[in-house]
Amino acid sequence: MINLRATLKLAHSLLAQHSIPHALIGGLALACYGSTRATVDLDLLIREEHKEKVKALLIGNGFNLAHESLEVLQFSGIGYVDILLARRPISQKILAEANFDGPEGIKVVKSEDLIGLKIQAYINDSSRELQDKADIQFLIETVESMDWERIKSYADLFNQWEVINEIKNKIKP
Repeated sequence: MINLRATLKLAHSLLAQHSIPHALIGGLALACYGSTRATVDLDLLIREEHKEKVKALLIGNGFNLAHESLEVLQFSGIGYVDILLARRPISQKILAEANFDGPEGIKVVKSEDLIGLKIQAYINDSSRELQDKADIQFLIETVESMDWERIKSYADLFNQWEVINEIKNKIKP
């Protein structure tokens, strides 16, 4: 059985030892905000220029490259790790501003940025829509104060502000 905590420790340790900035996104990032949603993989954000080094590090330490695209690296083997590549200024800013210390001292993206990533995820893969919207609802319910202009800017990128605002208004009218 794959141990998610051991996967987190190993991946974080390897990236930190090689001074590769990274931040937690996805289900474990949600857990840092209090969610109890189950997840089996580690989702990280890194800068695109570190792609080849990260591939070599993870493969050299027991992971198998399962899938690679311009946007994502997916690893399996001793653990499941999905890496989103920060290729554009907006995702590079998300990584640079990750400021919340999660497990093992790993940085976690801001709640607003996590919402933006969730919007992008369900737009790119409609099978994720219900879970991602539930995750967005959880963050809106849980996080006391958020930058709604920032969230709106992400939602507007995908023409989703009406949807996100409707979720918000049901929770915080």
